[in-house]
Amino acid sequence: MSWEKIRDLHVEFLAEQGFRPKVDDEGDIHFREEGRHHFIMETQDEHYFHLLFPNFFPLSNKTEVEEAAVAASTASRSTKVAKVYLNPALDNVSASVELLVSDPTEVHAHLVRCLGIIGTATGTFLEEMSARLAAAAPSDRNS
Repeated sequence: MSWEKIRDLHVEFLAEQGFRPKVDDEGDIHFREEGRHHFIMETQDEHYFHLLFPNFFPLSNKTEVEEAAVAASTASRSTKVAKVYLNPALDNVSASVELLVSDPTEVHAHLVRCLGIIGTATGTFLEEMSARLAAAAPSDRNS
């Protein structure tokens, strides 16, 4: 099945669920859930599904990059199916769910759960990141 056919099936399903999906210039499906931007990424493999929540946490310095790598690992390790990772430029963090399916429409039965999984993974990342940055901050105490 071609990506265009798969994309049309996903767009139709998302619209039926009350989302307002749009196909972006790169051919991916963009939609918002609770104000967050998500993408179903184009794939030429009809058995592979990739849901992306991109760039949800910007990184601006070396300490943030180092702590984010650990926090992302923690979130990925503790959340089924989810991946939390730093982008190649090391200036932002993204999360995704990737599934293998026998039919592209199988993901429709699991899409809401996949969105929840991304929410759980990003929540875990944010909690871990907050704790790590607080611990890494210089102490304001007088010696």
